[in-house]
Amino acid sequence: MAAGTMGRLSVGVTGLKTNQYALNTTAHNLTNVHTEGYSRQQVMLTDRTYHNLSVDAIRKNQTGLGVVTAEVKTVRDNFADISYRTESGRNSYYKAQTETVKEVESFFSELEGATFNDSLNELWKSLQEMQKDSNNIVTRSSFIATSLTFLDRVQSIRDSLITYQRNLNTQIKNEVKTINDLGKQILDLNDKILAAEASGIENANDYRDARNKAYDELSSLVSADIVPNSDGTAEIYIEGRIFVTKGRMYELDTQKICDNEYYADATNKDGTKKYEFANDATDFLMPVWKDDTAPLFHIEKIPTAENNTDVGALKGLMMSRGYFTGNYTDVPEKPIKPLETDFDNVADYQTAMDQYNIDIHEYSEKLEYFNKYVEPYTITNLMSQFDVLVNAMVTGINDALCPNVTLADGRHVLNEMVTLADGTQKYISDLLTVQETEEEIENNNLKAGIGMGTGNEYAGEELFKRKSVDRYTEEDMTLPDGTTIKIKVYNEEDADNYYSLYSSGNLEINDNLLQDPSKIPLSRESGAEAQEVVDKMLNLWNTKFATVSPNSLVECTYVDFYAGMTDSLADRGYTYDNMAKTCEQSSTELDNLRQMVLGVSSDEELSNLIRFQHAFNASSRYINTVADMIEHLINTLGS
Repeated sequence: MAAGTMGRLSVGVTGLKTNQYALNTTAHNLTNVHTEGYSRQQVMLTDRTYHNLSVDAIRKNQTGLGVVTAEVKTVRDNFADISYRTESGRNSYYKAQTETVKEVESFFSELEGATFNDSLNELWKSLQEMQKDSNNIVTRSSFIATSLTFLDRVQSIRDSLITYQRNLNTQIKNEVKTINDLGKQILDLNDKILAAEASGIENANDYRDARNKAYDELSSLVSADIVPNSDGTAEIYIEGRIFVTKGRMYELDTQKICDNEYYADATNKDGTKKYEFANDATDFLMPVWKDDTAPLFHIEKIPTAENNTDVGALKGLMMSRGYFTGNYTDVPEKPIKPLETDFDNVADYQTAMDQYNIDIHEYSEKLEYFNKYVEPYTITNLMSQFDVLVNAMVTGINDALCPNVTLADGRHVLNEMVTLADGTQKYISDLLTVQETEEEIENNNLKAGIGMGTGNEYAGEELFKRKSVDRYTEEDMTLPDGTTIKIKVYNEEDADNYYSLYSSGNLEINDNLLQDPSKIPLSRESGAEAQEVVDKMLNLWNTKFATVSPNSLVECTYVDFYAGMTDSLADRGYTYDNMAKTCEQSSTELDNLRQMVLGVSSDEELSNLIRFQHAFNASSRYINTVADMIEHLINTLGS
């Protein structure tokens, strides 16, 4: 009877139980139809078992013992998940850089309601006015005032860029904290999933959904790989290194670049230092692994789409900020190859070529450094380009006001007028017998002017002054006839000493000229205008001085260089923006694709609700029918 008539009741009960479970699951789906990260759950039913009634040579005569719930599984497409997370991370990478470009573009176009290009034009116009009458105190004062405004705008831009770098520093620190929080969350969910599924009876689907949601967020911040384990847990790798494993998470941290041994102590094969970061990079933070402080990212490996490494907002922030504050010394200047026709003999030409070969080798090394550590990083590159322009303008104007001449020993001295022992006066260049190049002869033809008016008859007043280093140091020089004169030796710029540089952050207007514009050296001993000095300054605007990038061949004037620099920035932003939009579209399409699989359709679930309700009712009627049949049999047999 148990396997026959009475067993029919058990079959009906299995139908009630499984359909009730299916109804509960469907209700759970409907409840979470708008829950972010929720995956549709599906009840899988299977035969419970069979009872053999008889067996012959042809077949088995069996009766079923009902239905059972095999599992309640989440419906996901793993391939769509992996593709979505990759495109989402790539979108975050380019979006972070796009936002940086848009922000820094505003520094040049919204400064006090005028573009920086207007500053260039205003300085040029003030020079034009001074060219008309350089001995006019009004035009001199106007020129100095315009130069002060120009320098204020230069330094405002630079300060804005540095402030933005510091803001990105903070964002990087916050992103590292978020990554750690997600790692802890995934580790905790791994433990909960393992505990819930230890019996092998049910799947911890809601915990799995929460973990998948954490995966999605983590993949938008950093390149992440998920490796599932057979026990329901998962291991997470970020940037190729284990992040979360069974029972442990390897935390990230942030550390100052200058404190990191991987960068501070790294050397090349020849023993030279591998990374030369500026002093003002000491506060720049980098993501590292907390246990051994190994860098999360290696700056030699520039992210590319070809290598599938352009993934993650954190990396995008690093590429936007860079690893140091750039200046013009980070941009290599290609040496000019000597022409044999410029030399009187073969020996001199060969000497020049030997030096050129040394210089071109050093240039190649600097170019490699630039392409690795400067150009790929938006703000560092922009700072360096901008500083090239500022340095060229500042030194060009200063060199016109305070022209130098090269001595035989290589020192540069002010080409001023000096008084000899016999009372005669000559310029330094007139005393020299060695002229090395045509360019130097041309420069020597520019004589230093003096200030205007009584008491101002001296040379060497530069307009743009280094904050801590004077332009000249006074020394004694002995002439061939034994006469000793005082000369002003130029204090050279040294890339290893920031304070010696005519860099935008290290400049100020000469206070002597601010206090008394008549001291600007634009006059001669006779009181006449030093017209050629003003002409040289004005001609700087028509002189091609550099390329926008060392990888470019087109030399530019000041105005063209600035236009090329801003165009280059705009092109970079356009490229990043297009990549971000493309990746956003791809990630949206992939998300829509996976939502078709894992998303909850209220119409479909309502249909399932009706279907499982009817199945539940049918099981109930089946039990009632069996009960009536048993009652009839008992009553009939009993009577």
